[in-house]
Amino acid sequence: ADTGMAETMLIFRESASNPSGRGVFVSFTKRPNNEMESLEIARAISVASRDSDIRRLEDGPFGGSPVSVGGEMIGQMVDAPISASEPWSAVGISDFAVSQTAWHLTKGTLWLPRMDEEDAYPIPMATVKQICQVGIQDQNIVGNGSQTAFIRESPSSAPTYPMLWSHDAKSETRLIVAPDSEGRVKRGREIRAGEIWKTRSHAHHNRDFRFNSQPLTVAYTEDETIGGRAWPNLKFDDPRQEIAHTLWANTTLGILSYWHHSTRQQVGRGMMPITALRTMPTLDVRALSDTQLETAANIFADLRDADFLPANEAYRDDARQALDMRVLTEMLGIPPEIIAEPLALLRQKWCSEPSVHGGKGTAPG
Repeated sequence: ADTGMAETMLIFRESASNPSGRGVFVSFTKRPNNEMESLEIARAISVASRDSDIRRLEDGPFGGSPVSVGGEMIGQMVDAPISASEPWSAVGISDFAVSQTAWHLTKGTLWLPRMDEEDAYPIPMATVKQICQVGIQDQNIVGNGSQTAFIRESPSSAPTYPMLWSHDAKSETRLIVAPDSEGRVKRGREIRAGEIWKTRSHAHHNRDFRFNSQPLTVAYTEDETIGGRAWPNLKFDDPRQEIAHTLWANTTLGILSYWHHSTRQQVGRGMMPITALRTMPTLDVRALSDTQLETAANIFADLRDADFLPANEAYRDDARQALDMRVLTEMLGIPPEIIAEPLALLRQKWCSEPSVHGGKGTAPG
């Protein structure tokens, strides 16, 4: 009420420990207009937080418990686990059903809004560091440090050491992205250059994802390429798994996992340092059969030239929706009749999150 800004506020009670390891998260539909209204909202939260029947993050995709003042619902609240070592994923979320869906996905269950619990489908999940090797930091590739080996330049027609370094949203609308740079080896750093070159891969992870302007969580380069500042490498033992991961990461569910695990300090944007990337939940492509991996290759071949809209427009993106359904039904074998409608609803909900659209006019209206 005082600042006129939308803010996140943390309130702690002094204690030697939190034996429950849990916290209550509240999200408002609007800012309070004045101090009196703020006081009434605080009282409503205090009363509601003493209710032992508050919705939990683990309960399923049903949203939070309502917070009401004068008969008007002004927000939701949810009881969720908190940890000093993991992101507080319920922070800054408008519709807790989205967060509840993401939470269950991290635990290996696809349970979407409106989906009956008995229809919830098991999906093999793992952390990124379990399924592949994450590339090295960009400052250890280019720069003045002792671990660097390259000077970054514009790419030639046949680069010796191609690099995918920066973002260019206009050239990142398809699954396959061309290198935007190449490395010239510094004199005396030839051995180090060879070490860096061994980390090259086809798959590259988006480290700084602008949901309302960029389409890709993972970009795939036709030739193996060194990852850079915006696109660190993801190196797999099996190139077929590399393709399957690229597909999954760019589905609505893959982007949801990124968003839920990322640092969302700016609206419309999620940041994922390499340290956080290693612990991000994702599809365990090691669990896929040869038939599933072959299916992934076929899906990739069919959709490699499709143009994707920015992630926040998934609700109206034909390419994204085709990718979603083909990965889930053809690659993972989920019956289409149990997920088609709930998945469409999830897209609408996620694309309506302020931290996703950032106030851009392309949000669902």
